[in-house]
Amino acid sequence: KMRVLYARVYNSALSYIAGLAMIRRTAEADMVRLRKYEIPIKRVARNLCLDPALIAAIISQESRAGLLLDNGWDQERHKYGLMQLGRQQQQSFGVWDSEEHINQGSTNLVLAINEVRARHPTWSWDQQLR
Repeated sequence: KMRVLYARVYNSALSYIAGLAMIRRTAEADMVRLRKYEIPIKRVARNLCLDPALIAAIISQESRAGLLLDNGWDQERHKYGLMQLGRQQQQSFGVWDSEEHINQGSTNLVLAINEVRARHPTWSWDQQLR
């Protein structure tokens, strides 16, 4: 039984490590496209007191820095922009890859983090961010 448990833990750890490696490779591949947005990301991050790397990571993860988008839309045309804002947004600000749109997505992120922080004040920052 210990051998089975060990195998499960080992496979889970390998899966986690492989996932992190894949995310790292994806982010590195997106770096060239992300450079185009470096200045707007930094301005938005400074204004909202966010780490610019967090905004860049979300842009990379959500849209591959625009690579996966068709005129700003995902394949199903349900989400829009670099940070993939859903259609439920009352109003979309700016062109899909504009600073205004990055600001809107980042503002939504701050609001969501603050909601989690209010509901779980004893959690660490990492837990709240996840």
